[in-house]
Amino acid sequence: MSPSSRAASWQSATTLAAWDATSLASALKTAAARRSAAHVGPLHAVLRKLGLSASAIHATSLAHLALRSGLARYARELFDEMPRRDVVSWTSLVTGHAHQGLHRDALALLRRMVGSGVEPNGYSLSGGLLACAGVGRSALAHGKEIHASVVKMSSRGPVDPVVENGVLDMYSRCGSIEYALRVFGVMRVRNMVACNSMMAALLGTGQAEDALRLFVSMASCGVGVDGFSFSIVVDACGELALLKQGMQVHAQVVGGGFEADVVVRNSLVDMYAKCGCVDSAELVFKAVSSNDALLWTTMISAYGKFGRVRDAVSMFERMAHLGIKQDGIAYLAVLSACSHGGLVREGWYYFNLMSDGSSSVKMQPEHYGCMADLLCRRGYLEEALEFIQNMPFDSSVAAWSALLNSSRIHGNAKLGQFAASFLLKLDPENHSNWVALSSVHASGNDWHETWTIRESMSRVCVKKEPGCSWVELCDGVHVFIMADQSHPELFQILQSLDSFWQFS
Repeated sequence: MSPSSRAASWQSATTLAAWDATSLASALKTAAARRSAAHVGPLHAVLRKLGLSASAIHATSLAHLALRSGLARYARELFDEMPRRDVVSWTSLVTGHAHQGLHRDALALLRRMVGSGVEPNGYSLSGGLLACAGVGRSALAHGKEIHASVVKMSSRGPVDPVVENGVLDMYSRCGSIEYALRVFGVMRVRNMVACNSMMAALLGTGQAEDALRLFVSMASCGVGVDGFSFSIVVDACGELALLKQGMQVHAQVVGGGFEADVVVRNSLVDMYAKCGCVDSAELVFKAVSSNDALLWTTMISAYGKFGRVRDAVSMFERMAHLGIKQDGIAYLAVLSACSHGGLVREGWYYFNLMSDGSSSVKMQPEHYGCMADLLCRRGYLEEALEFIQNMPFDSSVAAWSALLNSSRIHGNAKLGQFAASFLLKLDPENHSNWVALSSVHASGNDWHETWTIRESMSRVCVKKEPGCSWVELCDGVHVFIMADQSHPELFQILQSLDSFWQFS
């Protein structure tokens, strides 16, 4: 049904006598703020009754209301009926679709806008950049085109910092950290939003140390920080297991009044858990009463990783009792806890809750992988193999890896060889799979096959990455690499290890 016929059918729903252009504009603004879908039809009827259908301002406002109310198709039909579409009308439609998460539609509209001869302004381009960021890597080429338009616009005068931040965020979320750093380096205004976006991009690409350096730079340059800033830097401390620095940031969080921010609290719980301080994570969790599902899930995960499996299960049950939504991530956390604690019966119970429709959670490959890991850890290798082979998803690398590792631990060389061979077919580019296949053949004394595999590894230049670990002491971080003897205190360390083993 077209907007015209809808408007006719709803005309009786409103009284038209007291309406004029000013009151209509006010009503459209109020309804948009409330995202009131029920008012779209009646207000459209008023618009037509007053003869304002040709008014770009009122028609654009009505389309904006429809978009904010979730009626994207209705908004596009309204837009297509407009006799005159100016840059404001186009921009409203592009940015409206982008903010509603309709990213590909927003990009298609931006292309139509350019093709119709209407030159985008900064707001139009900002909406396009948001849409590219929402699409991700596949929209990088289009994002670069929009960036070129921004550069062209800058030659005519200063560009709004919002647009510059949009360019930075687009490159960050499209996975192009190199371009993001370039843009950040030449930005005229590096405000809090820009710094937060850059820190998040660095952390997301495994450059947690650089994210911390940028945070320090923000503080030294007087750039303000918010809850998002603290959340990022706490996450960075967690990734690097920097407990001392994490505690210092925690003190800043309290001093800045951000301890009640649920996102920051979630990061603090996760950071303390990753640093091995589950009791501190528990204190942060209990500091302020909250029914935030993500916070509860993070705490369940922390309990599971440190062997407090019963606490994890109990907390998951309390979520249901308190009416806190248990989503797929929460189920994954409790299944992981059961796996770490070897609770097969409980694991099957929660897995069956999902699979038999007792919950509204959609089963994902990760849930099956976690259940396979639980069976493998308990030594039920044949059951695990059958479970993996009957999964309703494509073969899971994680599940086969769990079977391989458990086969090696339990001395089942035949099953280990089968799992390693399957892993190699699934992920031939992963060098560790070659190494694993070689190792399981060696563990079964199949030396001919072992040397055949190692010769193949040499031909394709497969190398095993050396093991690496580090420990933080009061004077810094000490890094240890397998077979490396360059540490200046190696002799004292070996002596201490000898004493430890003699004592134990």
